[in-house]
Amino acid sequence: MSFSSETKRELCKTLPKLREMARAEAYGLLLFCRKFSETEISFRTESSDAADRFAGMIAEQTGSIVEIRKSLSARKNENSLYKVEIPALDDRRKIMETFGHDSNQISLRINRANIEFDVCAASFLRGAFLTCGNITSPESEYHLEFNVPHKNLSEDLCRIICETTEFVGGRAITPKTAGRRGAYVVYLKDSEDISDLLTLMGAGNASMSVMQVKILKNFENDRNRKINSEIANTDKTVSAAAKQIQAINILRESGKLEKLSDELQEVAKIRESFPLASLKELCTHFKTPISKSGLNHRLNRLIELSSKDN
Repeated sequence: MSFSSETKRELCKTLPKLREMARAEAYGLLLFCRKFSETEISFRTESSDAADRFAGMIAEQTGSIVEIRKSLSARKNENSLYKVEIPALDDRRKIMETFGHDSNQISLRINRANIEFDVCAASFLRGAFLTCGNITSPESEYHLEFNVPHKNLSEDLCRIICETTEFVGGRAITPKTAGRRGAYVVYLKDSEDISDLLTLMGAGNASMSVMQVKILKNFENDRNRKINSEIANTDKTVSAAAKQIQAINILRESGKLEKLSDELQEVAKIRESFPLASLKELCTHFKTPISKSGLNHRLNRLIELSSKDN
């Protein structure tokens, strides 16, 4: 089962506490169908839970007969598809009238009279997501979307999401929109926004999954950064040591090394004895304490002197 189907299954277990909340969810289920008019009310889904939720809630709220047809996938590992529709014209007309819509409306918009209280907005969004929503597994990417059939309706949905999330005391979530094959996608890509919206709609487990994946990803990213930093520092240390030892060899072959000051000869001897040691590690091998900057200065002096001898 996909992460999206698991999320919808969890949402379908949420029971509206008030009659008005159940009505708002039913409205969200209907309004965001692929087709919502007197001519046709229908949508398609891979979630059997969403199909059953739609049938049960619409029958309860409107007394309509809902038909669910299942089409088996011909391809292996693909989910079955459910087509959910209201077959009777009288039922469709009754639904349109019940929720304040008619066949003459030019543009489909959200009728706010069906969302009586602020607490009903979360139920409305849950219904919308069950009908037209999808969420990608957070292990792949952070992406939650509503596939909306009308532009004005997508804009109304964005406002509802923003207003509702601000009302519950969280950060106001501002979704983005994009066109896709004649429809309009309202989407979120921020993990915290997705988690907050899932919690608001009633999918607490899915919300927790998103945040757990984010924590693990952040941990992995931090670990990789540290590893890469350590590798880079090691490479830098080895490269610097190679130049220093080469300089020492040049000075020795030219007979100049033994003529250098005792301090520089001591530095050369310790560097050759510990070719892979860092400056910090080398400092611990001197009888007279020396700082990293002081040691680095002496090593650079050996390199300079070897360059003059070439």
